Amino acid sequence: MKIFLHKLSKNDQGTMLVVVILLTALFMATTLGAISLSLLQQKLNRIKIASNQAIHIAEAGVNYYRWVLYHDHEQYCNKETCKPAPNYGPYGPYEYKDASGNISGYYELYITPPPANGSTIVKIKSVGWEASHPTVKKTIEVHCGIPSWSSYSALANDFMRFGEGTEVWGAIHSNAGIRFDGVAHNLISSAVLNYDDPDHTGANEFGVHTHLSPTDPLPNGSNPPNNVPDKLSIFMAGRKFPTPVVSFNLLSGYTSDTYAKATTSGLVFDPRAVGTADVSSVVAWRGCISSTCDEGFHITLKNNNTFDIRGVSAVVATCNSEPTYSILTEGSATNYPIPANGIIFAKNNVWVDGHINGSRVTVLAFKEPFTTGIADIYLNKDITYTKYDGTDSIGLIAQRNVTVGRFSEDDLQIDAALIAKTGKVGREYYSKTCSDWQKTKITINGSIATAIRYGFAYTDDTGYITRNINYDNNLTFSPPPHYPTTGEYTFISWKED
Repeated sequence: MKIFLHKLSKNDQGTMLVVVILLTALFMATTLGAISLSLLQQKLNRIKIASNQAIHIAEAGVNYYRWVLYHDHEQYCNKETCKPAPNYGPYGPYEYKDASGNISGYYELYITPPPANGSTIVKIKSVGWEASHPTVKKTIEVHCGIPSWSSYSALANDFMRFGEGTEVWGAIHSNAGIRFDGVAHNLISSAVLNYDDPDHTGANEFGVHTHLSPTDPLPNGSNPPNNVPDKLSIFMAGRKFPTPVVSFNLLSGYTSDTYAKATTSGLVFDPRAVGTADVSSVVAWRGCISSTCDEGFHITLKNNNTFDIRGVSAVVATCNSEPTYSILTEGSATNYPIPANGIIFAKNNVWVDGHINGSRVTVLAFKEPFTTGIADIYLNKDITYTKYDGTDSIGLIAQRNVTVGRFSEDDLQIDAALIAKTGKVGREYYSKTCSDWQKTKITINGSIATAIRYGFAYTDDTGYITRNINYDNNLTFSPPPHYPTTGEYTFISWKED
């Protein structure tokens, strides 16, 4: 019996040892599991932190390049050797430093420039990562655009007046004052606080004002005035004054830059004598000013991405000393493809008409010297698009006037963005003793920028009876090729990955 109890005691001890070992193993496994889980959680948290930090670093890259574009609107390579398509990069990697100046990460940039023949939209892709976690990368891809002058339905360096019954959809800005008695669906702005409206006598009025009942009060002397009524039935998107001037003087630098682009991948037509003419101009048209193109060039845009050009040697005689701006004699046509960058630069007056399909083109008329010369663009026949989705685009930029001639079409349609650098967009006054003194309808689908007050009709009913100025909202960030811009690059879209 003692022997049995003794054996039983030993067996109990063995059983307890097994239990202890099992419990110890279970404890160790649980502990190690908890430690592993904790380490894994810590690692995941660190990766999450690294991922979040990578986003901030990538964002810094995007903001940095927006800063670059602010200082140079056409710098698409960060002043390095440009990288070709399809990636347009990478540029870098560039260091990202923390507040203490220590390198905490890096980013690479991929910069896709806008197409050569139009649009201001630049795609920026930035890939960022933390220095301690180079495999954890995050990407931000944005589209940036800078508004062009064509983002205004009407832009003027002079007073403007819009009468009752006028309805406009695009933004309007004047560096002087605006009287607006119609309905505006977009912002109406002026660079002046108040002004003396030249259309009537009386005290100074708001920089943007209306005479629709109830008539605006007079400015109260504050800057800005604090007694400006909303009048949302007229100014549906508001009115703002004073605002910064949109300087027409900037067009001088713009002209020189655009001419340089025309000499490289555009077309230049200089009619001056051989030996005097621009060495970059098309040879066939040098010297024509002494015979076949004294008055200028006639350009007809075509729907196959080409254009015809003719020399104009004589115009229709004046009526009551007012020029007709209408062609009397011209030569035969020569056909050219619209150049890759869309720029046609003529160093003489230009008549423009035609119809495009899938083309983007800007025609400039400038004589040397560009800052003081005088050249005009004349519009007598329709200029139209096939596509109204931004695919087709025409810019017409004159050194002085963009003028509709006396013998223009009775129902005239102009699909284009128009700029008169030192003169006006409009039609001359033809007295009722002249034939064609009155026309039925003019429709402009695009935008107008004019140094002098524009207009296509006069108070005695001469000119165009019906005038439709329709804003093309595709022109905001997709203007005609190399159109002048205003403001700075803004974010259009933002995507994180």
